[in-house]
Amino acid sequence: GIMRSHTRGDFDQLQKRDMVFTNLANKAVLAARERGVYVVCVTSSYWDNEFRPRGYNHVSHGNPDGLMLKDVSNEILHSHTPYEQGLVHAPEIPEFSICPSSGTGSSSIHWMLNAELANKLAHNDAKSVDKSAQYLQVLTERVRGLKVYFNRIQETAEIMAGRIRQGGRWFAKSIEHPGFASEFHVACGVRVVNWGDWEAAKEKNIMLISAISPAYREEVRLALEKQVEGAYVIGIGPSSSDGVSPHGRLIDVADAGFDNFSPESGGVINIPGRTETICPTSGIVGNVIQQMIIAQWADEMVRLGSIPYFLMGVYREGGREYNAAMKPFFELQGF
Repeated sequence: GIMRSHTRGDFDQLQKRDMVFTNLANKAVLAARERGVYVVCVTSSYWDNEFRPRGYNHVSHGNPDGLMLKDVSNEILHSHTPYEQGLVHAPEIPEFSICPSSGTGSSSIHWMLNAELANKLAHNDAKSVDKSAQYLQVLTERVRGLKVYFNRIQETAEIMAGRIRQGGRWFAKSIEHPGFASEFHVACGVRVVNWGDWEAAKEKNIMLISAISPAYREEVRLALEKQVEGAYVIGIGPSSSDGVSPHGRLIDVADAGFDNFSPESGGVINIPGRTETICPTSGIVGNVIQQMIIAQWADEMVRLGSIPYFLMGVYREGGREYNAAMKPFFELQGF
């Protein structure tokens, strides 16, 4: 991307004609705007704002100065991720919705902004809306294309449910792009992933590998090693990269392979004058596939009378207490 991530201390350094995108609403942000900084606030599931019930957030993710986004910003962008974070409402898990969405919504806005800013910096006469709309169209088409995997996801989830109920462990790895694995344990994420003793029942285990390259050597090696042990391997990644479809692709090696429909080593946006394309879709589409698998697996588990545990967001009031109270029951049940 062309933007730099900010820290809380950066607001004091910003001056007139600077621009900042933030989820925060506090005195430092307000002071920056009053100095002439153009402040764009982006809604987030994690940080308190005026678009959720008062008192929903834990004080650690609140606004100690009593300010809201409208009080500190020149503009508000909506990520369209619900303040509950989860997208799936499971009657058997009434405490909160499951399967997080913040990464999808926030990342989409991030790359849309990068696309539009890069285009405008390169061309003074650029249209007011151009590359961001192009990015969103490509991303949306690719996510909609995942419907071809509905049956495969259901079959995969059935196998996973059987293995987990028999004591198997479910691990997730992403070596080239480690961010994938972290999306399992965010607010409303599934608790069982990357927990327990892999060695205890290796022939019943599940290994899910998410990739941004079709045949990243370490990820393919990991898939093969775990298959030899008896694990059921799920592979998510592209089928090709810049027109090259290599031998031994992860999605071919895996027992269940899912194409993320993102065959670019760079991104989907081409800016004349730049040597490389920008703004990828691989991370977002790959994570959507992960969450689809989790949702269907949870449904299969419930059908079999085994309700799995999920993590309540610690950003919300009661989240820490819920997770602490749930822990011994989860450890006893194993999922």
